[in-house]
Amino acid sequence: PLHFPTERCQWWQDARFGMFIHWGLYSVLGRGEWAMSREAIPWEEYRPLADRFTAARFDPAEWCRVAKAADMRYMVLTTKHHEGFSLWDSPANPFNSMRSAARRDLVGEYVEAVRSAGLKVGLYYSLGDWHHPDWAAAWQGDLAARRRFVDYTHTLVHELLSRYGHIDILWYDLPQCFTPDEWRMVELNWMARSLQPHLLINNRGYTTEDFATPEQ
Repeated sequence: PLHFPTERCQWWQDARFGMFIHWGLYSVLGRGEWAMSREAIPWEEYRPLADRFTAARFDPAEWCRVAKAADMRYMVLTTKHHEGFSLWDSPANPFNSMRSAARRDLVGEYVEAVRSAGLKVGLYYSLGDWHHPDWAAAWQGDLAARRRFVDYTHTLVHELLSRYGHIDILWYDLPQCFTPDEWRMVELNWMARSLQPHLLINNRGYTTEDFATPEQ
């Protein structure tokens, strides 16, 4: 059974403090998650970062130690930022950490560490995807590309919420380009909650859900 908002949100109201971690190919550059866009790095230069992405300093156990020392109660990891690089072994998205120099499912390692530390597990997922050709085509009005991309999005969210046991938070970002109906957002969130009945979802899919995430 799905849980009513007041029931599933109580721990969130009590927790108040957590750690949000950006980690992706931009980490190889030692710069922020918008580096590719803001610095106009072409794909022929950016994509090969995957061959240098060893994730040698990816240490979720240490992050958990820092979080707990600061009395944080939850963590959120960018499983896929706008660059389109997935930090898990995704059958649907070959642009992923298992096919990089790391050859590791980093989401799996993160979830295990956070859960072992007794913290709540959050997964950030960017709805946008600069790498996927259908994202750019959809911006140009290609309706078939939009349908394919939305199907792809639903598949990746299903992967994240069905592989790693109990997940507490799903944090969407970058819903621009499509309307909630075009995203099939009600369907997507229903699927998410059917897999994770206690799941908290933010409002960046253009639906109200459990909590708001104002920015700037």
